[in-house]
Amino acid sequence: MIYKAGDIMNTYFNEITSKPVNTDDSGVLYKIPSGAMCGNGDLGIVFDNGEKDLVIHISKCDFWKFLNGTHGDGGIKAVGDLRIKNIDLESYNIKQYFNKGLLECKFGNVEMELFVAPENLICFEIKAHENDIHEIEITLPDTCESSNTQEEINGVKCYSRKFSGENINIESSVAVCLKELNSNTVDGVTATRYCVSVITNFDADDYVSKGLETVFSCDYDAEKTKTQEKWESFFSASKVTLEDKEIEKFYNSSLFHLAGCMGNKEFPPGLFGNFITDDFFPWAGDYHMNYNYEAPYYCIFSSNHPELFDGYMAPVNEMKAEAKRMAGLFGCRGYAFPVSFGPKALDVYSQADCKEHGILFLGQKSHAAYACVIPIMHWFSTYDKEYALENYYDFVLNTAAFWEDYLVKEKGKYVIKGDAAHEIPYYRGKDFKYITHFGQVNTVNAINSLGLVKLLFNAVYDMSRELGLNSEKYSLWEDIIENLSDFPTFIKKGKKCFRYAKFGIRWRNENTVGLQHIYPASQIGLSSDEKLLKIAKNTYFINDRRLDDNGSNSYLPAGARIGVDPDFLIEGIHQNIKEFGLPNRLFRHHGGGIEHLTTIPATINEMLMQSHQGVIRLFPCWNKASDASFENLRADGAFLVSADLKGGKVTSLKIKSLMGRKCTVKCDGINALINKADNKEIPYERNGNTVSFETQKDAEYILI
Repeated sequence: MIYKAGDIMNTYFNEITSKPVNTDDSGVLYKIPSGAMCGNGDLGIVFDNGEKDLVIHISKCDFWKFLNGTHGDGGIKAVGDLRIKNIDLESYNIKQYFNKGLLECKFGNVEMELFVAPENLICFEIKAHENDIHEIEITLPDTCESSNTQEEINGVKCYSRKFSGENINIESSVAVCLKELNSNTVDGVTATRYCVSVITNFDADDYVSKGLETVFSCDYDAEKTKTQEKWESFFSASKVTLEDKEIEKFYNSSLFHLAGCMGNKEFPPGLFGNFITDDFFPWAGDYHMNYNYEAPYYCIFSSNHPELFDGYMAPVNEMKAEAKRMAGLFGCRGYAFPVSFGPKALDVYSQADCKEHGILFLGQKSHAAYACVIPIMHWFSTYDKEYALENYYDFVLNTAAFWEDYLVKEKGKYVIKGDAAHEIPYYRGKDFKYITHFGQVNTVNAINSLGLVKLLFNAVYDMSRELGLNSEKYSLWEDIIENLSDFPTFIKKGKKCFRYAKFGIRWRNENTVGLQHIYPASQIGLSSDEKLLKIAKNTYFINDRRLDDNGSNSYLPAGARIGVDPDFLIEGIHQNIKEFGLPNRLFRHHGGGIEHLTTIPATINEMLMQSHQGVIRLFPCWNKASDASFENLRADGAFLVSADLKGGKVTSLKIKSLMGRKCTVKCDGINALINKADNKEIPYERNGNTVSFETQKDAEYILI
């Protein structure tokens, strides 16, 4: 294996030089694998090792056991393992090339390359001395009462795993077909190529035939080219260049791993994406709606990857009938959500002894509003009317309808009652004591819900006006936006801070719930009132949550939004890398497997550019002594922005308008605006260092 020149400085590169560490601890932290991994958005693989075998775990976003129950035997399941026997793993090296989707490996005298192709194929080549024999096989788990088969068809080894029966809501099946493609020996070294197709019954009714067809039509070189072109195209959509190459590397690898599991439009990733290594991942790998499901998507729009959103709404919309029923339980129209569910409205939320209608709401009414955060981000960053109508306008509208009914107007202010800021984890069972949780059960104006509801009504109002729909609602929505209760405050450690609720819980020294009205709910920023910003900063520093294993993914971006010391945030990123970073560039946190991949891209993007308050700000929370640049970060209003910071000054600024909306930019030193198409200056309005100008769709502008 030849080390390629430039690998060390290549920020799309990672090298793993030791075997993954196995552990018998079944805790959440140790379910997050450390071995090399890659995926195509649906199919994923993770490297592991047995006593004498190289083990490659295979999983897929759409392979679930559709069995109702609160995290019992149902949930996302492992497909199986690809095992390569008799490989010396004491000498261990894997190189990950993220912008090629390629792994290059060297184990003793054996060399191997592997990639996951777009057509749900795992392709790999093994180079070994011709006398070395490495048996290749697929093994399937024999757990959770699956029905497994193995047969050979026309020289192809075919394996299948199925969950069916009278208690299963939806049958799920997967076929894994292993084929040796060709073998060639040169100078005593034999290179053998293989492909493995992984096809479920959601891909094709006759999934076995489809699996066979896929391996028989596999052209290894063509699949490798398609894979590389896919990832080169992905990373060409935007780019961030920093002096700090460690952070830049984690920025790129985080996007790679997110894209590796966000590609199935019917089955978006649950808590652990598609790196499931066995059948027993925590919480059944489900969709947790009080931040975990949403968090991986925080960074995708600012990073100019709106295509990664395409699967997000599938399970959300599949829950509409249940959401309507649940809203009715509270005497409301519209939609309300439990704390979690699975794809195809899989019920992991019903529990007879729950105090709220036998459903795991855990005292919270905000789950559907939280689910709206990501489509709202999509809306403001794309203004794609047709897409919104087809995918999420109905859901946002009906979630607003719930809150129209649920809000109580008292003394001219809209109040939220009986909606806990934090989960009430024991809100069920004969041993539950109301007196112990009286404040949580009877919460008034939870601060996170106030932020989410304010965002919701601002968004549904904006969507509806742009779409020309539901004008009869405008006056009500305006009234709610104007008169929703203020964020509660109190004095803590001698400083005025945000309180978690007006009545109920005051503070928690864990998680970041008390700051999520800032991010991701976007209700406070650099354009906000100075007094409000001061309260936000007081709250932010009362309890340093940079290493919070549930909330660093919102804590760090929130800091950028309110303009804290950028070095504090950069230090926090390095702390997360040091404390939680794994060799494969995942993070070993408690709250889930993929949600923390958003932490670095979301934070860096907000430090380099902000736009959520209608003004594009360049390097608003950045140490100007450190040069940086970015290309095609996406701003609200549907703009692509590129800028360079050198020597403490913005030396270039380009903006592409995707929808022809008015653009407002805050930046020192702008003296002229030029339409790139004809190289002519265009008129603009100036207010200090802020300029505003009309744009044309798909036009590019240079600001000098």
